[in-house]
Amino acid sequence: MHSRSLLRLGVSLAFALSADAVLAHALLQKAVPAVGGTVSSPSEIRIEFSEGVEPRFSGIALTSAGGAAQPVGKSAVETGDNKVLVTKIGKKLPPGVYTVNWHAVSVDTHHTQGSFSFTVQP
Repeated sequence: MHSRSLLRLGVSLAFALSADAVLAHALLQKAVPAVGGTVSSPSEIRIEFSEGVEPRFSGIALTSAGGAAQPVGKSAVETGDNKVLVTKIGKKLPPGVYTVNWHAVSVDTHHTQGSFSFTVQP
């Protein structure tokens, strides 16, 4: 009976630790331009994460529908809110579909990445 209790304790502990690991990642919560949205040519990309990110190890890249890289500035966190990563767009974007590729390292050093698209209207 004692070994079963230890086994249950071990399994419970494993589940608890894996749940904490999932919660410790900076996940995309909101983006401007919005994920899948249609906008006029934006001047910046703003991504809000579920937790603070390290700007030195996080960034945003932008590509056109054909895969050509679009000029963007260096990513930085918003003053007073390290959950928001901001990147200026270097030029006015012509109409079309664009893909945002982001990567983030949370303040507790976990790495996440993702992408989403938005459309610039004519």
